[in-house]
Amino acid sequence: MNSQVLAAIVIVGVLLVALGALVKFLDLRRKREAEAVHLQAQVSDALLRDQALFGLPITPTAHVPLWSGTPVTVEVSGHVPDGAMRESVLRLVREEASRIRPDVQIEDRLSVDSAAVRAA
Repeated sequence: MNSQVLAAIVIVGVLLVALGALVKFLDLRRKREAEAVHLQAQVSDALLRDQALFGLPITPTAHVPLWSGTPVTVEVSGHVPDGAMRESVLRLVREEASRIRPDVQIEDRLSVDSAAVRAA
């Protein structure tokens, strides 16, 4: 067999393997993003269901890492009127996120602002 034909076959094989790896990577990324959206939606719904927290400008944002075994991060940002409300928000987020995934880390980005106004 000609060395050029052999080289072409090897190059095509390497390209097929690289393409397969890229497809698997993109599929894994899509699955992780869908998981983050689901977790974020569940936490947001839990915040909306709590009458004491309804109308506060609180935003949970979930980040699911690409590699399994790495904990999920839920960043909670917004304004609350007092420290007790802050603790209520963090407790609720932690409970809801842990119900879905046991390996959740909560990043507290809440600010206590006595002028925090509930949305009408």
